[in-house]
Amino acid sequence: MFQSWPGDARFSACLSVAIVLLLVGCAGGGSSYTVDTADLAQRYLPTTRSVDHHPDSLRGFSITENENRYEVSLENSYESLHRKWSCTYQNLGTGRNRQTRSYATFWSKELSMASLEAEVGFSTITKERARGLLEEQVQEYERTIQIDLYWFESEGNSLVAGPGSRVELRVDGERYRPAEESHGPLRETFLLQGDGRALYRRNTFHFARMVDSTDILKDTDGMSLTINRSGSRVRFTWEWEDGAQSKAHLDRERSVPSGNVSVSPVRSETHRLLSSSDYSFIEHGR
Repeated sequence: MFQSWPGDARFSACLSVAIVLLLVGCAGGGSSYTVDTADLAQRYLPTTRSVDHHPDSLRGFSITENENRYEVSLENSYESLHRKWSCTYQNLGTGRNRQTRSYATFWSKELSMASLEAEVGFSTITKERARGLLEEQVQEYERTIQIDLYWFESEGNSLVAGPGSRVELRVDGERYRPAEESHGPLRETFLLQGDGRALYRRNTFHFARMVDSTDILKDTDGMSLTINRSGSRVRFTWEWEDGAQSKAHLDRERSVPSGNVSVSPVRSETHRLLSSSDYSFIEHGR
């Protein structure tokens, strides 16, 4: 008989979970339109997420129109796009800073558009239905600022959306309260680092983007989400090039440099800051 050592059971559990995850990944064909919450939680995420373009820009996303379907292309994976617009929090209270797992994801335009492929299989449905969904998604994005907060129970009560918290979005010195809050069920995941089993909850906050007929994100260079709860105060921060800088950057991309180097106008077109009625960012296949 084998001698049982302390920790053998935990090692066996970890090994079993790892094998299951491997098999699931193989069976799923390695889809690029999945997001592993545990993986994002364990990666390094900054307290201030800096992005080199405005959230209205489609820098890493494009759509190609073929005869019967639209096809979606990403510069990187869907999970990488989530990580690009995610950050962890800075503790503003008096408590000691510690390693955090909780993080927030801001739904930029490119992430919102890419989610159509993840949620409904955008490239597999008819062009008529796909265009209708695209219109709805763009219009919703232009009306609402959505932030998803993934809070782990090990860092306090995961139910953040509710009367026990004061949540504020700060943009250009102005503070805004959520127009709508919601939360999902308590879920279990497995962290390879730390204690293994972990519980978390997704809290979703929607803020009105149009306030007094003004687009509060236009020509901005960042925003922050602050959460005040009994005994704690934390802040998530995003920074980016403002709209004017992004437009200037795009104009440089569209210009043809001297020499034998040229810039593809079709590719540059996918980077434009779009309005809900403008779909010229869709490339046309042959």
